[in-house]
Amino acid sequence: MADQLNKLKIALQMSDGKYDDLLQLYLDDATDFLKLRLSVSALPDEMQAIVRGAAVKKFNRFKNEGMASYSQDGERITFSSNDFDEWADEISQWKQDHNGINQGIWVNPYEV
Repeated sequence: MADQLNKLKIALQMSDGKYDDLLQLYLDDATDFLKLRLSVSALPDEMQAIVRGAAVKKFNRFKNEGMASYSQDGERITFSSNDFDEWADEISQWKQDHNGINQGIWVNPYEV
């Protein structure tokens, strides 16, 4: 996971370790939540980018955690209620590809 933390820091353009513990917590939480969504015990490698993206979103909302909407002097900020909404299509596609339906088992009749 240290590699995941380094990639997250690159995405956030951070070079120091000031927020490493917080960033690792966001990565761990995003991993746990995504495992629940996918109903898996181990997160597939192809989902690591989604974990990083959710952690970036979470960090960018740092200190504004519960805000649903904010408006001041014509500027309006609204946060999504779900960190994974942006990747709903990818998550849905992965679930469809890995649901076990229409996945046959091939048996070689010539093997003993």
